[in-house]
Amino acid sequence: MHLPNKQSDTITDLAVKLRGLTEILLAPLSPTGEPVKEERSTDLFVGRPSRVLLYIAEGEVEYRVHGKVITYFEQGDLIGLPRSLALPDGQFTCTAPVVLVPYDRDALVDQVNGDPQLQKHWAYYLLCQLSFYQQALAQEIREEFQPAAGFLYYRAGETIIQQGTLADKVYTLLEGSADAVCDDVKVGEVHAGEIFGALAVFTRQRRIASVIATSDCTVLAVRKEEFIDLIDHQPQICVGLIEEMAAKINQLNSQLLALTERRF
Repeated sequence: MHLPNKQSDTITDLAVKLRGLTEILLAPLSPTGEPVKEERSTDLFVGRPSRVLLYIAEGEVEYRVHGKVITYFEQGDLIGLPRSLALPDGQFTCTAPVVLVPYDRDALVDQVNGDPQLQKHWAYYLLCQLSFYQQALAQEIREEFQPAAGFLYYRAGETIIQQGTLADKVYTLLEGSADAVCDDVKVGEVHAGEIFGALAVFTRQRRIASVIATSDCTVLAVRKEEFIDLIDHQPQICVGLIEEMAAKINQLNSQLLALTERRF
C-alpha cells in the first residue's frame, strides 16, 4: 500500500508491516481458485461473490472513492475485506496488468479463530490497517489546511527564490540580507523590512531572478491570494511596494546608463 503523493516514513513502515502480516495470515490457507490476470479493469470485484478477497501477486491496483485515487495497493497486499463485510467501500481498478489470487473470507476467519497465534496476528493486522488510514488522513489534512503564511529560515548562501520557478508567494525579509541574482549576475540587494517577490506574482510570470541569502535570514512567506486580500484591507502596503519598485527602476536605469557610457 502507498499513497498517491509523497508519504511519511511512518506510513511506509505500516505498509511493510501489513504485507508481512498478510503473508502470515494466508500461509496456512489455500486459494479458492487459480491466479487470474486482469489487463485493465474499472472494477476488479464486479461479478465476484461478496466473500471473495483478492491477493495481489503481481502489479498495482488503484483504490478509488468517487473517482479519486486514494491508495495504491501492490504485490503482497490483500484487498476486498470491507466489501466482503458489506461495509462502505470504493472501487478497485487497474490500468496495467495485475495478477490476482482469490481467497475466501469465511475460510480466512475460520482459520484465524482456530489458532490463538493467528488471532493475535489478525488483531495486529486490523490495527495496522486502521493506523495506516489514520496517518494518511492526518497527512492529507495537514497538506490541505497548511498555514497560509509561515516563517522560513535560511542560512547564508541558501536560495530563497529560484530563478525560473512559478511565483506563488510574496516574501518579507524580517532579518538578514540577500542578493537578487539573474543569470549568475548580481542585480540588486534585499534588506531587512523589504517585501520581495511581488512583481512576478502580479505579472503572473516566472521568477526573473534568484534571491540568495547573504547572511542568516528570517523570512515571512505569504501566498499570493492572501497577499492580494491583505492589500485590499491595507492599501498602504501598495505605497511601500511602489516606492521599492521605483527605487529598483532608478537603480536599473543608472546601471544601464553606466553601461551605455562605457560602450560609447
